[in-house]
Amino acid sequence: MAMATTTLCPDCDKQEGIVPCLGCKKIFCVKHFQIHRQNLSVELENVVTRRNTLQEYYFNTVASSFDPTKFEAWSAVDEWEQKIKEQARKIAGEARKQLDAHSKQSRTQIENRLNQMTETIQQKMERENFVEEDIEKLTHEIDQIEEGMQNNKFHPRIEIISEPIDWKASLQVKLVIENEPKNEKIKPSTSPPPPPSLSSVAPVVSSKANYPPSVQRKCFTCGADTWQKECKCCSHTYCGWHLKRHANESKKH
Repeated sequence: MAMATTTLCPDCDKQEGIVPCLGCKKIFCVKHFQIHRQNLSVELENVVTRRNTLQEYYFNTVASSFDPTKFEAWSAVDEWEQKIKEQARKIAGEARKQLDAHSKQSRTQIENRLNQMTETIQQKMERENFVEEDIEKLTHEIDQIEEGMQNNKFHPRIEIISEPIDWKASLQVKLVIENEPKNEKIKPSTSPPPPPSLSSVAPVVSSKANYPPSVQRKCFTCGADTWQKECKCCSHTYCGWHLKRHANESKKH
């Protein structure tokens, strides 16, 4: 019967490797497999620490930069709104001037008829040549003017004509994705005049996070790779297992 091939533990190179690691595919002795698992646990703890540090940095520093009122696009929308308001005020002002002109024209028409009637009456009274027919004409004229005032016949008949505006097409917000081919810009409605283009939106945060990256080092005792920081007392770096042993020995002295 053939003998099984013996594989030595890659960490100590002395004991027979009997416990395989499904991650790195190495086969360790019992002792160094436990050390290997402890190192992995420490590295996972470091990952959790980095994740928590990153989250803290996000909430304390980065999150506030996502306030939409601080986006350049927000200012562009405000600018577009102000221009639309200015244009609307200008157009509405011109329309009001036209309404005022029509109103003055109608009032002038009434005032001219009243003045003409006054002039006719004064002439008849001065010359004393008025007869029944003159009085009837003047009375009829007064009745017509009075009826027109009561029934608003002298008021100008005005119709306001306004073209519908496709406001959704006038202003659009597009999310710009990196490496995405640029499409043709959508032209806004011609009524009112085109607002400022919002097709390119500058990024809100241009700088990257200023937190220090982790550095992989070698354990001072066994030479295994580790993400642990240097020991403050001796400035050496240890894996998780030997760091605990070093800490315990340091307490004894």
